[in-house]
Amino acid sequence: MSLQTQVLAHFASKQIHLSNTFISSLLNALHPPPLTLTPALLANFHTSFLLSALQQSVSPQSYLPLSIPTQHNITIPGPILAQIIHVQDIGTSRLAQLEALEKAETEKGPQGRRVVDIPAEGEGDDNPVQDGSNEGLSVGKSICKVLLEDGRGERVYGMEVKPIDNIKVGTHLGCKVSFAF
Repeated sequence: MSLQTQVLAHFASKQIHLSNTFISSLLNALHPPPLTLTPALLANFHTSFLLSALQQSVSPQSYLPLSIPTQHNITIPGPILAQIIHVQDIGTSRLAQLEALEKAETEKGPQGRRVVDIPAEGEGDDNPVQDGSNEGLSVGKSICKVLLEDGRGERVYGMEVKPIDNIKVGTHLGCKVSFAF
């Protein structure tokens, strides 16, 4: 079994169907060419996939169905790979979302350094300890409307039926999602 076939089989076992040309271009860029498939090599391919555009990396097997833009309220056969183009919290005004993003960005401060106030002994819980982590937007989250794009470049809107933890305003654009029903 060739190295390219092994890599494709590894990703297919995770329901990620990559194109042959994408894997061959990654293999050809390595000098000297690897002889065996190692965990470090797989991690390198995984990172390359996450950083690439879906139009370059996935096979047609992962695309949305062709008739999807004309249909509503349907179940999509999966698994489908898509990337996030836009996230909108439909329960919050756009102005409030923008203000929350700006506030989250300014409160983030320097990465890796946080100021933590520790109450002196004898003080009550009047000054709660903050761990400095930024858990998202301060406006909260209701239901998000998500614009997704598949490997063909087809764009569709999706709605959360149940809250999904990592889908929120401020999610990194281009984030890859896989879904199946």
